[in-house]
Amino acid sequence: MDEVINYINIALINKPIIIVGMMGVGKSAIGRILAKSLNRNFYDIDENIEKKYNMRIYEIFEDYGEIKFRDIEHKEIKNIKNGSNAVIATGGGAFMYERNYNILNKIGLTLWLNTSPLTIIKRLKKNINRRPLLKNVNIETYINNLLIKRKPLYAKAHLTIVSSKISKTEMRNKILITLRKYLMEHKNA
Repeated sequence: MDEVINYINIALINKPIIIVGMMGVGKSAIGRILAKSLNRNFYDIDENIEKKYNMRIYEIFEDYGEIKFRDIEHKEIKNIKNGSNAVIATGGGAFMYERNYNILNKIGLTLWLNTSPLTIIKRLKKNINRRPLLKNVNIETYINNLLIKRKPLYAKAHLTIVSSKISKTEMRNKILITLRKYLMEHKNA
């Protein structure tokens, strides 16, 4: 795996790897592992917003509304430095806006972490207390409708990685191998 990691770091020197996808797919968990493996910093846009505003994301939604949150999120995305060597996890809705996916696709290599609706729903139900916006909805219907709307936009990412029932280490390896393959195929692009 060392050879794969070296290849990725050389090919993506000063270019972030940006993970997009639905809530509950594991963007932050996998992003942290990937960053550690690649000896890069990890940056979670939602966590950074929460620290900056000293509020949880759902509180920003509740107190200021989605439009205000999306403006805050867009500012965070615009502040990602060109030449960043980080692994970045976006919020689930960040890639739904052209102004965001244009920036993210331009400055880095975007990776759509995709998994089945059943897996997403199962994971979200375990952490429903951390996602109060999901408390008063039929989670199955909500997630399925959201996926229908978001899939065409997530598909604008450079790469799609389908997450299955494998360990985080196996998932990391799958991503690294897929990344190297993509970079080798797009060497002169």
